Order: sequence, then structure tokens, then C-alpha cells
Amino acid sequence: MIEWRDSEDRDHGGSLFAAFAALARGEAWSFPALRPHQREPWHSFTVQVAALALIRAGLDTLPDSEAAWRDLLIGLTPEWPDGEAWELVVDDWSKPALLQPPTVAATDRAAYKNRLATPDALDMLVTAKNHDVKQERMIGASEQDWLFALVTLQTTEGFLGAGNYGVSRMNGGFASRMSLGVRPGGGAAAGFRRDVLRLVDHGRARSERRGGVPLLWTVPWDGTVSLNYGDLDELYVEICRRVRLERADDGVIAARAAGSKCARVAAAELKGMTEDPWAPIKADRSSSHTPTGAGFGYRQMATLLDAKKIVRPLLSEPHNGDASEGLSIVAAALVRGQGKTEGLHRRSVPVSRWETISAYEEAPLDRIGAVAEKRAGEANEASRRLGRALISLVQGGPEKARLDDDAAKKKTERWLEQFNRMVDGEFFDAPFWAEAAGDEANHRSDWRNRLYGIACDVFDTAIKAVPRTEVRRIRAIARARSFLDGQMRKWINEVQHGE
Repeated sequence: MIEWRDSEDRDHGGSLFAAFAALARGEAWSFPALRPHQREPWHSFTVQVAALALIRAGLDTLPDSEAAWRDLLIGLTPEWPDGEAWELVVDDWSKPALLQPPTVAATDRAAYKNRLATPDALDMLVTAKNHDVKQERMIGASEQDWLFALVTLQTTEGFLGAGNYGVSRMNGGFASRMSLGVRPGGGAAAGFRRDVLRLVDHGRARSERRGGVPLLWTVPWDGTVSLNYGDLDELYVEICRRVRLERADDGVIAARAAGSKCARVAAAELKGMTEDPWAPIKADRSSSHTPTGAGFGYRQMATLLDAKKIVRPLLSEPHNGDASEGLSIVAAALVRGQGKTEGLHRRSVPVSRWETISAYEEAPLDRIGAVAEKRAGEANEASRRLGRALISLVQGGPEKARLDDDAAKKKTERWLEQFNRMVDGEFFDAPFWAEAAGDEANHRSDWRNRLYGIACDVFDTAIKAVPRTEVRRIRAIARARSFLDGQMRKWINEVQHGE
């Protein structure tokens, strides 16, 4: 049983096939049992599975009934006509279960020695001594809790020690599988429909589209053999771990896990460039982009939208079926580190003036990216000038500030972080979209003046921490303020007549 909620906040539930039907009908706005870090993996899983099924069946439209989706998905696994590949628990381990590969030989079952009693023990979060997120707390979990944990583990997990390899769709075992896409308004269902139809259209338009194994959990695995990337469908849904769920006599589900001697997909040399429709690629095509623990602030978003730095993924590009209103640019990742989690990061940037921006010959996101790159560069320059004034302030206002003073720089970090937070809150505002839409104005002067205003607000906060001797305090504030004003006004005057 999977639960979903509609646009009027009413609860519904049904099978996996019923959930696909509700998404296709536009009724499933959210899945309340999803934990925050499971949201994007679930979206990717449902979209990839649906697109694969439609492409294999030769269909261009989404069916809206549970029975039709049952036929479609079971048709994607013809070797298992009784639907074992879509069941959460299958007692016969020589057959697949959902996201759980079959064993090669009956003796392989003995390798599954690690018993996991709760879905959050199976899930991919790496927590620090039970502090961040409490461990193994999902006692008496439902089937959907196990399903969401399996989806997240098998499609986004990285390397976690010997025998625990990660997915192929990211740049190395300690990287992260991130998502960058354009999403319509209308909840989970709208995003599902948009991305599925986009992938189906893209697949239909290319005679050279690569087929192959679509669902990796349907292939037997004893942990000793990797699958070749070239033998897989472009949209393959992967698994990275040997896991099987079992149900006790009282109905309680637990997991059994075994290690492997190799990764499930032999694709290390691809460095994450696996045609993942949500994965941004570095512009030099050396690897997929790996986000950092800094998340998706304005600088990171500007980088992701900059065509000189990033090759954007398919599902971040506009589609003919996109509405002119209600779109957002969404970036998301659970950032992984070596034996740790560096934060769940997600940013949704509502897009304005899309119809006007799209009217130009230039690709809409290229225009948006160009504005973001200019604004981010100017914010960086304003931060640098503010930093110099703050150094003068903490040094007590000398006649000539020592700008290479590392101790002083360290003291200014908190105020520069405050500056960046304030800039971030105003970065994608109405003037940003007016510039992207080509409105006539001196955008450079306006933005620099606003940055100056933010810098002054931060400076006013910083003066409360300057030396307390009144004479020194007055001198420090006066000289540092003069330094800031001079630096910023000269910079603003450079664009007083436009670019």
C-alpha cells in the first residue's frame, strides 16, 4: 500500500500500479510518507520506470488506470509474467523482487548475513553518533517505508566501505547523484507527467537510441560480476546493493543484505557521465558535476546555469509542452562525503517572464544563466570590497589597512557570510527576471547600488564588535566606513551610463 495526497489534501492509497495511475491522472500531489531526502530519488525512479515502459510499449500517452499500468510495467519484465519483479517480498530468491536482484545459485542465500530490522537502517543516510537523525527508529514500518528506503538506497547510494559499492550515475563513490531540472507547478504529478513525456519524446526522436537491460534488479547477481554500461538501456534503473526483504509469520518485514566484490555497473571510467537526464556535466565533459556541502546558494546556482561551465541535463531544458507560468528551476542533492553526509540541499527557483524570455533566439536558460553569472560576479566583487573595509575595521582603522592579515580576515568571515545570505535572498528577484526578459534599464548600476546597500547593512552590524575604547572605536568606524564608501562608489560609477 502506497499513500498519496491530492490537491485538496485528501488521502488516498493503493498498489504501486495505482500510484503510477494517480500520478498519470494528475491526482498525486504528494507522498506524505516520503522522508525529505527520498523525494528526488522517488521522482527519478517513477519517471524512469514510466518512460521505459511507454517506450518499450510504443505508446506516447500516459494511461490513467491501475490495470493499464500493471500491464505496462509487467510488460517491461516479460521474463516474469506473474509480476514478481514488482512485488516487495518474494520468498523464492531465485526470482527478482522489486529493486532486489535474484540469486544466481541457492547457496548464495547464505551470504546475506546482515539483518536490518528497520527501513532507516537500510536507507542511505550516514549520521553522526545518533545525533543528526535518530537511527533505526522506524519500528513497525509499513511496506511503503521499505519501498522508499529501497529506492533511495539502490538508486543514489555511494561507496561505504569494502563490499558496499555505489551507483554508477555519479562521479565516484564519495560523490552525489544530484538533480537539476525544470518543474511545473502542480505537485508531484505535474513533474512526473512533464518529465516522462519529455523522455518519451526524446527517445522517439532518435533512431540511434540505445536499448538494453532496463531494470537491473531483474538480472541475477552473486556479487562477483559487473554489468557492462553499453549493455544497458539509456534510462536504466540501477541497483547497487544485494538486498532481499523477507516477511516473518507475524507479517513484520526485515531486510537481509550481502556485500559484493565489485560494483553492479562497470562504469567507473565514465565518472558519472551516464546520460542521466537530471545530471549536470562539467563543460569540459570530464565528469558529472558534484555539488558541495555549501548547497545551492546564488553562486552555485549561477554556476549550474552557466553554459560556459556546465552542460545542462535534458530535463533542465525547456519543452514545447511547458506552460508559460508556474515553472521552477530545481536543484537537489543529498551531498555525500567520505563516511559522512554533508547535508540535504534543495533549491527551487520560481521562473518569471518565461514567455518573454523564450521569445528570443537564445535558449531561455542560457539567457537566465548569463544574467545569473553577471550578478554573481558582481556580488563576489562587492563582497571583496566589503571584506577590505571590514579588515580595516577590525584592525582599528589604521591609515593603511594590512589586507594580508589572516587573523583579521578570520574575524570578518561571519559578516561576509551574512552578506552572502542577504544577497542570496534577493538574487532571483523581479529585477533579475526583468533583465533576463530584456527590459530596458541600467541593470548593472541598479544591482551594484543594491549590493552597496546590503554591504552597508552588514557593516552597521559589524561596527558593534569594533574595539571598545571610544577614541579607537570612532577612528576605526570612520576610516573603515570611508574606505567602504570610496571603494563602492567608484565601482558603481563605472557603470553609471550602462555597460
